[in-house]
Amino acid sequence: MSLTTHRDPQLIAPAFGRWIGHQKGAEQVAVGEIVHPSVGYSSETMLVDVTWSADGRTHDERLVIRMAPPMAGTFGDYDVLAQGQAQAAAATAGIPVANPTVEADPGWLGAPFVVMDRIDGRIIGELPLYDEWLRSLDEPARAGVHRRFIETVADIHRVDAGGAHRVPRRDNDAELAHWSHYLDWSSGGDPVGVLVDALEWCRAHRPATESDAVLLWGDVRFENMVVADDGRPLAVLDWDMTSVGAPEHDVAWFTALDLTSHAMFGRRLAGFPDRGGTIASYERASGRTIRDLEWYETLALLRSTAIMTRIGYLRRDAGEPTLLPIDDNPLLDLLRDRLV
Repeated sequence: MSLTTHRDPQLIAPAFGRWIGHQKGAEQVAVGEIVHPSVGYSSETMLVDVTWSADGRTHDERLVIRMAPPMAGTFGDYDVLAQGQAQAAAATAGIPVANPTVEADPGWLGAPFVVMDRIDGRIIGELPLYDEWLRSLDEPARAGVHRRFIETVADIHRVDAGGAHRVPRRDNDAELAHWSHYLDWSSGGDPVGVLVDALEWCRAHRPATESDAVLLWGDVRFENMVVADDGRPLAVLDWDMTSVGAPEHDVAWFTALDLTSHAMFGRRLAGFPDRGGTIASYERASGRTIRDLEWYETLALLRSTAIMTRIGYLRRDAGEPTLLPIDDNPLLDLLRDRLV
């Protein structure tokens, strides 16, 4: 079985043109080449330029289309409507987003989708330590990029998510149940033993209390934000994992990824704070006190490793080489070391 992560652009382009015509009341629509900037295990992302005319005026737009992948991907419950509601709530609170428009009718492109403006700016790479733009900055400028990023996370946690009804609400018990189901679903009923052990550890050691629930961004990474040259956030992207829960989930996702990078490469980019500095920065920006972060970090490592393992299953079952060994990789070793 081949691993199909992209729909046929020759079919998407005319269908999207019809949607633009319907949305804009356009008389003429021209859809340019559709480009896929990434493989798209969790979602399919398409970049497209569109020109349309109405009332004697011509409009040019540079857009992004996001939708569930054409085959079962990273997540079994990909919900663009929830993502759209989360971003709408965030925008109301002044969080910069990419002006998303959600289309719930699957009749246009074969599945619901979201259309966003393409925001010009800097996107930091998957490994900030080796990002050329960050490395070109002096230490105070790098520190400013980090600080503004953390301040944006704190701002998201102030958003009123009351109207975002499709965004899942999960306390820690529900979060553990969600990832128990994910381990079983993602592996076809045969999850990796270390991940099962980590889930049981999280159940046995979960905090007695948890912080008041907030809107969570979910995938808190530098590469999911467009920034200006001075480090100001221009758009918060990739709300695939948004939910409402304890704010420590977002903080721990970020710090766990940083701890993983530090363990693998032995250093941080000069100007970026360590874990303690990141926590202090968030607490100053949010007015909250972070509690039980080690537990949340262990759960975050479980979650991120489970997702990477799911990608391994998809590639293996398609006869493609896996990016990391499924049963024996450094991420599992880091997770195992925490289970004491």
